[in-house]
Amino acid sequence: MTRNILTIKLILLLVFLPFQHIISQPLDSTSFSINTRLSFYSNEERGEMILHIPGNLIYNKINVTIRADTLVLCTWEGIPGHDLIRMPFKIPSSLSKLQSVALIKVSGRSTIYLTTTEIIILEHKNNEVKADRITGGLIVNDKPFFPFGFYCYSPVYPTLPEEEITRGFNLMSPYQRILPETFSERKAYMDRCAQLGMKVHYNLLSLSGGGGVDSRINGITEEQKKELLVKEIMAFRDHPALLAWYISDEPTGNKISPEYLESIYKTVKDADPWHPVSIVFMAPFMSAARYAGALDIVMADPYPIPSGPATMAGDVARRLSETFRGKNPVWIVPQAFGGGEWWEREPSLQELRAMTYQAVINGARGIQYFVRQGPNLFPKSTASWGECGRMALEIAELTPWLLSDEKNIEVRSTNTNVIVTSAVHNNKLMIMAANRNNSPVTTGFSIGGRTYGRIRVIFENRTISSTQGYFSDYLSAYGTQVYMVDLKSTIEDVRPYPGNLLLDPGFEITTSTGIPSACYARSGGDRGATFFIDTRDHFEGEHSLRLISPSEDKGVRLRFFPVTVLKGQTYFISVRAKTDSATVVPRKFRITFGDYESKYFNLTDDWKEFITNVTIPFYTDLSPRVNVILQMYSKGVAWFDLLQVFKAEDINRSINPDLTDDWNFYHK
Repeated sequence: MTRNILTIKLILLLVFLPFQHIISQPLDSTSFSINTRLSFYSNEERGEMILHIPGNLIYNKINVTIRADTLVLCTWEGIPGHDLIRMPFKIPSSLSKLQSVALIKVSGRSTIYLTTTEIIILEHKNNEVKADRITGGLIVNDKPFFPFGFYCYSPVYPTLPEEEITRGFNLMSPYQRILPETFSERKAYMDRCAQLGMKVHYNLLSLSGGGGVDSRINGITEEQKKELLVKEIMAFRDHPALLAWYISDEPTGNKISPEYLESIYKTVKDADPWHPVSIVFMAPFMSAARYAGALDIVMADPYPIPSGPATMAGDVARRLSETFRGKNPVWIVPQAFGGGEWWEREPSLQELRAMTYQAVINGARGIQYFVRQGPNLFPKSTASWGECGRMALEIAELTPWLLSDEKNIEVRSTNTNVIVTSAVHNNKLMIMAANRNNSPVTTGFSIGGRTYGRIRVIFENRTISSTQGYFSDYLSAYGTQVYMVDLKSTIEDVRPYPGNLLLDPGFEITTSTGIPSACYARSGGDRGATFFIDTRDHFEGEHSLRLISPSEDKGVRLRFFPVTVLKGQTYFISVRAKTDSATVVPRKFRITFGDYESKYFNLTDDWKEFITNVTIPFYTDLSPRVNVILQMYSKGVAWFDLLQVFKAEDINRSINPDLTDDWNFYHK
């Protein structure tokens, strides 16, 4: 396999005085560091550098020039005021020919500081996964991705993926021994996950860093392990379900050295540089820093219940996020088991919520519960697991904010027992709060700057008032709340057509998190077909409807709240839709208007309007109440927005839709 990586070392010049006479000055190669924002680049035209500033220099005025050989990639000048500087640059087309060194000059010091890094450029693949070192999230199918899932056991029960994808989970990680005779089992669950849109955190422990459940393989040499390891990676590196490679579980407890795992990391990356590599750490969690050269994703598994506080998960996330900020994403493994070994009971559903939300507030950008064995084995409490699914949908709703890189507005809590974080996206401020105590509290929130109007409590479908950037609310024991603040009034460029008859055309009614409200759902034959609203991609408003059909003509059918039609009238049915950029064959969806009309449309990877019309006969015995039915016909994924029904006489005449033979019309 050819690893198409174009690598350069960067010249970094922090110039306080004219840069000259440096050859004779002492050098320091440890104080500064720099890395690229994305773990690699493929189809991007622009990249970004992250410069890590020593704490004692963040208020010094600096001039930064980043060079690749003789080419200046980007410059920056000013007082950082914080420990990271972000510097965008255009990715050159001739990177493979550039070699360079990084040099840093600090005002008032004779030392020249030296640092190096790599820019990794890979051939684009549809299943590639990039780590974003600024947001801490991942980029999957060119969209931000917050992994939210669970460990499970092997062999994977055949219906487990479809049971959990419909709850809202998007990730699973089966423990497994990688043996040739069980390859078909692994391929079966990978294929099913790909059909469902679920990602797999692929467990390589039995051949890599060891640890984990039932991962030991006896009777084979290290050379045989390596051969099997590379063979397994090659078998699944292009699989659409693959998210990341999991190479070691609690290496400090299993006495696996950083050097050994660095060699494993290199083997994995040589075979597949398109996917990140993870390691899970146990207490003392900060030992993870010693393994920084062997991972892309840092994971920790604090299991505090019942002997420790639920706050432990958040505290561990905070410390790891501070250590790996701007370098590696941090995931937390919340405890979802108990009643044996050293754990006297399972966490309550309130404790599960506390551990999860406190970890996210403190910087975790991935959640992977230990452990799931359904329907009621791990955890035994179906109510607790239902709470985990509820949080999966909540985090999916908040993903654009949690993975936003926009300038933030600070929010403070007046109660020290309530922790809070905030983020800005699309002119809206998201505030996430969690009560660290197992007793109810009332707290106030102070928003930096002056904000007026009402505050939406988005998962409780209520609003509260604010005065000059201050509001207060009640949090239950170990409770959480998420608030949304409109920073400024916005006028939508796109609106429903005049006379639209369909309720909630843009899927903005979110009384049930993650689910379209004004419709019935009917099975099309595959129990793993899903229908969720999605905040990551939409044509208007804040949401779209995402349909995933695992197999052809078996996707779920959504029957929307009926409209009343008049005999002799002509009605238009319109929807905006798109599929993903990985599409290699045409994907179709179907719109049905009662018993009057049913049409198929071919999707593209851009938002387009699809429109058809129906004339209601003068002589008909059919009910005047008619439902629009939407179904993803082909297997795959599609997003829908602005589903509308309107009378022909109500349409703006300037639009004048020109319907083609395949009923596909695109109106800008």
